[in-house]
Amino acid sequence: MGALAGARCPICRKAAGPRPENPAFPFCSPQCKLVDLGRWLEGSYRVPGPPVSSTDAEALESMGRVDGFDGNTQEEDE
Repeated sequence: MGALAGARCPICRKAAGPRPENPAFPFCSPQCKLVDLGRWLEGSYRVPGPPVSSTDAEALESMGRVDGFDGNTQEEDE
């Protein structure tokens, strides 16, 4: 499965070379790859949808599924 001809970097929109010659693919450079990682870590990327109500969050917490609204999972006691 190769890169599409004319692939563009999702960060800066410059041409991104194919994987064999570009280890940062699908990004054009390691810098753009790090920018994308930073966006993931700060929570900039989100799935659109209705906001979670406090009762939904409390239900998830009581099941040991999610710790608050930050998305950190908890280990369930065995």
